[in-house]
Amino acid sequence: MQQLLKLPKRLASIADLIEQGASVADIGTDHGFLPVYLAQRDIARIIIASDISEGSLSSARRTAVKYGVEDRIKFVTAPGLDGVEAHEVDTVVIAGIGGENIAGIINDAPWLRERGVRLILQPQTKLDTLCYFLRENGYPIRRMELVRDRDRLYAVILAGMEMKTG
Repeated sequence: MQQLLKLPKRLASIADLIEQGASVADIGTDHGFLPVYLAQRDIARIIIASDISEGSLSSARRTAVKYGVEDRIKFVTAPGLDGVEAHEVDTVVIAGIGGENIAGIINDAPWLRERGVRLILQPQTKLDTLCYFLRENGYPIRRMELVRDRDRLYAVILAGMEMKTG
């Protein structure tokens, strides 16, 4: 039996906000820990691991191979959401970068608001900038929590409208 990946508290709090059966894009996936975790536990039906850095994406692929889930994850090298089609996902995770960069990625993809995509965001800096952007651009913050991981506090935000059905 394949060993299960254990997430650090910061990433575990993000995973807890992902609904069973979701279609998820992890933007800036880095080592790919979140996509591997989701695949191993059958939480998401579609998983996209995206990063602007081919080196980081190679690391994510190695993580997926190590844990035996490389066939469950689509790997994309692209800036922001450029490598993700609007119809592919209902949940977008952007974590581990500055709030102003997260706002820029969201701003460049208006389909997120139009489709009511669930946003799970974890800014490393400029939390105030990100919260202001979300409020001013029609992405209601539905939940925010602080998570202590090692010696640091992280804000984890759930934002966006509920998807419109029918």
